[in-house]
Amino acid sequence: MRINRRQFAALMVVLSLPEISGAANGKSGLFWRAKFPSQEIVLFGYVRVRSDFFPDIVAEGKRLIDQSKLILIDMNPGLTLSTTKFKNSDLRPVFPRLPQPYQEELKAILSTSQARNATESLSGFEVGLLLIGEGQHSFTADAPSIGLELANYGVSIGRSVKTLASDSEMRSMQKPPTLEMINSVGPDSIAYLLDLRRRIGPIGEYLDELYKAGKSAEIASLGEEITAKGIFTPTDFMDADRLRALFVERIANMPVGTNAFAMLPIGLLSGSYSILPELRTRDAEVTAIE
Repeated sequence: MRINRRQFAALMVVLSLPEISGAANGKSGLFWRAKFPSQEIVLFGYVRVRSDFFPDIVAEGKRLIDQSKLILIDMNPGLTLSTTKFKNSDLRPVFPRLPQPYQEELKAILSTSQARNATESLSGFEVGLLLIGEGQHSFTADAPSIGLELANYGVSIGRSVKTLASDSEMRSMQKPPTLEMINSVGPDSIAYLLDLRRRIGPIGEYLDELYKAGKSAEIASLGEEITAKGIFTPTDFMDADRLRALFVERIANMPVGTNAFAMLPIGLLSGSYSILPELRTRDAEVTAIE
């Protein structure tokens, strides 16, 4: 088994949802405005999904970019993160440990995926990733992610694009998965995801629909539920506390007169990992953009 940057990025997007505990009691929104005494930043919570399935969000992002002079992105989209490899013989297959009804259900779900011939040998980690991402609108070179679409638009109208975190900073905060972590996702967690799928349909598709509707609090609530069942959290793959602190410092200390549109993972704009409360302590007036 090999976990590359694309899979890591997918984990950080989909799994940024579980760690925003308590957000269900907060205000939903994808766009926020942080007005400091000497600068103004529009904050956009992105998910790395295909942009053409979310035309209203893209249109709102472009409108706000038109009003900004600079685009800030969290990290270099072309960054190469370290690759983790595991011997297949070291992975513990989850399929044989599932009760019979769940085995048949999982086989049927994966029968149309690239993993169809390996269903019985996949670890719980791999099966969980497939189930959580099922139905999500994946981006391609010809159909870019929503973040790349907005960044490209900004460049096309003459806006500069800068990263909040350098390549070396992002690499230093990465926490590659361990074999113990991979093998820790067991049959109970997978059975839960299959039960959840019966309740809401393909999980990735459902999350996309919540995102399209701007329901970040509902995304967070579902994410918290998933985390509680032993799947995985973003803090397993990245030093989230350090990353959060870095983004707060960079945004709060932009040069005087800055008027920027900043794109951050949605999990950093809601709940316990939200940077919004911290920005308020830095003299920012933070409001949702309706």
